[in-house]
Amino acid sequence: MIDYDIINKKIASGLKLRIDVGLSFNMPNSIQWLNDPNVYVIGIEPHPGNFESCCSNLETLHTGDRCYLIEAAVSNVSEPREQDFYGLSGDAGTSSLCKPTGRFKDRVDRVYTVETISLASILDNIKYERIDVLKTDTQGNDLNVMKSAGDHLKNVDFIYAEYDESDDYENANTGPELDEYLEKMGFECYDRIYVAERDGKLVDCEYRNVNSTADNAGPRWNSN
Repeated sequence: MIDYDIINKKIASGLKLRIDVGLSFNMPNSIQWLNDPNVYVIGIEPHPGNFESCCSNLETLHTGDRCYLIEAAVSNVSEPREQDFYGLSGDAGTSSLCKPTGRFKDRVDRVYTVETISLASILDNIKYERIDVLKTDTQGNDLNVMKSAGDHLKNVDFIYAEYDESDDYENANTGPELDEYLEKMGFECYDRIYVAERDGKLVDCEYRNVNSTADNAGPRWNSN
């Protein structure tokens, strides 16, 4: 059960809200953001091993008072439900609600049953004015994460997302699908990140809300 009283008290104190969906095992973005004492992070991670590691990181860094961790997957669901979650060997950060294919098809070492929730189900209970950043790293499910926010997405200043993992996961969104939806919701892409180690593939994109009064670029983060 999520303790919204704790979250709302922190948000009411004036902290900037950032949401990190898909923390991986060492939550690099949340850790970087928590260096700013004016930031409050809600981190969401479904992989049991990754979630345990993230909890340990917060204890080590003594930043748990500005970060709330939720053990769940996020997708465009109308009600919370249990779903299969594919755990991959080698790098648990490549685990996904989407069934691995391509370069990951032989690396599934366990299929977990995880609770899956929508972002709207969380944000409906939070008394916030703006969401500074929404970052998603869900291996093919990023578009469903965006859709799950509903109208709350219009209150986000910056979005960081994986662009297109459809070569490696079944039913993963494509990059053009992500661009089209975010443009419809009032966002424009201002940076595209290509990774040399993946043969120059476009991996991540940064989007800004065209109706926001925030800066032209969001805070630093750790892209893939």
